[in-house]
Amino acid sequence: MRKNIFMGVSALSLALCACSTQTAGTSEESEGIVALAGKGIKGAAQKGPLVKGSDVVLRETSAEGSLEPTGREFHTTTVNDKGEFQFGELDLESQYALLSAEGYYAHEYDGERSECPMRLDAVTNLNNRSTANVNILTHFEYKRVLKLVKEGVPFAEAKKQASREVLAAFGVDIDVSSAEDLNIFNTSEGDRTLFNISLLIDNTPEWTYWVDDEKEDCPKLQNYLDGFAEDFADDGELADSIMQVIAGGAYEVTRMYTHMEYVDEDDMWEKEAADPGSYDDLVVMKKEYEFSKLVLLHHLEIDACTENRWGEYTAFHKPIEVYDYQEGEQRILDSGYVLCDGFKWDIKTRGYIDSLTTMFEHENGTMIDPRDGREYKTISFEYEGKRYEWMAENLMYSVVDPETRPRGGRVSRRQPGVYSWTEAMRLNEGYMTRYVREGLIDSLHQGICPDGWHVANSEEWKTLLDYVDGNPNNLLDENWRTDRETAIAKGLTGVFYNRLDFNLVPLDKQFLEAYFHTYAPRMSFQPTSPNDDVWNREFFTRDEFIDYPLTKTDFVTIEISINWNYVSDTEVQPKGFVRCVKN
Repeated sequence: MRKNIFMGVSALSLALCACSTQTAGTSEESEGIVALAGKGIKGAAQKGPLVKGSDVVLRETSAEGSLEPTGREFHTTTVNDKGEFQFGELDLESQYALLSAEGYYAHEYDGERSECPMRLDAVTNLNNRSTANVNILTHFEYKRVLKLVKEGVPFAEAKKQASREVLAAFGVDIDVSSAEDLNIFNTSEGDRTLFNISLLIDNTPEWTYWVDDEKEDCPKLQNYLDGFAEDFADDGELADSIMQVIAGGAYEVTRMYTHMEYVDEDDMWEKEAADPGSYDDLVVMKKEYEFSKLVLLHHLEIDACTENRWGEYTAFHKPIEVYDYQEGEQRILDSGYVLCDGFKWDIKTRGYIDSLTTMFEHENGTMIDPRDGREYKTISFEYEGKRYEWMAENLMYSVVDPETRPRGGRVSRRQPGVYSWTEAMRLNEGYMTRYVREGLIDSLHQGICPDGWHVANSEEWKTLLDYVDGNPNNLLDENWRTDRETAIAKGLTGVFYNRLDFNLVPLDKQFLEAYFHTYAPRMSFQPTSPNDDVWNREFFTRDEFIDYPLTKTDFVTIEISINWNYVSDTEVQPKGFVRCVKN
């Protein structure tokens, strides 16, 4: 478990784009050039914080007000691992000063020291302030401010404009008049934004030098940072060539941390009580998730994926660099599509999106159970030269009265359409725990199904799953949805279109699993009880290597684990659905 060193005392607040907050600092009205005498200045140098002993330089600028250095420099070092530094009693001919800090830094996640040093720059007006921090945002706006001032824009206006432009590139709309007022250890909206941008930059693919020692390239790190400043300087916007990398990192974070969507303060403190130290990690994770989502939506120019948009897709026309897991490399997509799974956007090809609504070839029909007159939908299809006709709904035939009064007079209620294995097979209940006698299970066993139909056996289930490309999600009723919290917890990322009109829904709504009673007519294994885990084999596995006599018949319950597209047999379940197949 990572132990984040920054967030132990901060409260969580994640509204990043809807409101405007004035950051503490100076109004910096037009005041002319002011010489400073005995000026003390302190601050903090942070990406993550530069480690103790890092160099900090203050360069004096000319009294002409052009922000040109005079050549006089003042040096100090950071005094602790929070990046804090201090200059004392400086005499300067102008209130405008240039700051640079250079050294190794601590990564935001775990406090581990970086493999490479970095340099961060800032420009500030010291007349009405005693604190000036150096950070990612001051570095990004640095050359932009110098350019605007050179073009005749007053310094205070240039600072505000540059800060606004830098934040806007990430989709953030807050008022930060001076980036050097921000500190990743503080809790204002601007401070949290600085932390989030610093964290996101730390996790982009370009930041490979600390992920893999063999790729360590310290000049690359500095060139990467300076590339931001150079790009902003020209027009106050980040080029797509830079944002495509940032947005790609944000995309990966939104996929990795989807489970943080509904984690709140109560959840995090509850986790802290059970696992001391976890609160800090969850705070960072939550912040990173929310901010990454904001950056991604802003860059791709799309709206948020919400539950009521599940299954919708939209095109994007901005480049984004993503990892191709099949090819094992980064790829740049100049345009494409994103599909909403109810929680987040997933980048997909148009071919994949079209495939979700492409039905597997089949015919629809109906049948009537003559025993109770109930009508059922059916589907039929041909596979490997054989035709199959299935009920497209779970059997709902009642084996007992809906309400019976056993001894004691208490009412026993049962869920319609849910049976024990022996009820499904129409066998004595004792066969739940002992061998089934030879001849009791036919190759096409009618069981509880109506005349002319039989309980689907394991080979027929295998054929059905093969027909839909081995993915049970293709059988799910498109109108079925679990709640968002459960789907996030179970990693459910599919969008379901009922591509065979099979109308599958889970029996277990908590763990998203469907159980269907079945049997393997040409296999012969010892059955197990519902509580016996001695026998649990892979579903559809043949029995060539099993040396049991062929006079016994196996019975199992299919477990379709929807959230992981997993199908296996399992020990006999206490309850399950039944699907019938026509003889």
